[in-house]
Amino acid sequence: MKKGKGKAAKKAMKFAERKAKAEKWVSEYDGTPYGGDIIKAYRKKFAVDRMKAVVELQMLGVSLTKEQIDREKAAVKAYQDIQRDKKAKRKRLREQKRMRKDIPVFHEDQDETFYYIAGYTSGGAPYGITWEEMGMSPYTEEDDW
Repeated sequence: MKKGKGKAAKKAMKFAERKAKAEKWVSEYDGTPYGGDIIKAYRKKFAVDRMKAVVELQMLGVSLTKEQIDREKAAVKAYQDIQRDKKAKRKRLREQKRMRKDIPVFHEDQDETFYYIAGYTSGGAPYGITWEEMGMSPYTEEDDW
């Protein structure tokens, strides 16, 4: 049995272990759950992925149509494409975020004095310089600067 705490982990088992249960389930399947989609019903009952369900049903002697198999393959490919797109988007956003960290942002109403004194802008004061060395006083009003 797979490690985990969920219902799916408890249901998941190797095909050899679930073969007897699966054979009985296939012989009794009447098409009621999931609108007669035996692949979906098998997936939900035995907690397997799409292609594993197709392979195991064929091993159990269930004849699946080419359309059913193609539909499952297309669904797997679509899922993989979505995951690949999400991964690329996350990578792109991480890169953009990293690039934004390198550039200080100035707003129209923001005083650039701090960035200048701290040395964040080109030509800024070196680290460790004091207010007095800059010719400023930290206790005066902004109008005096």
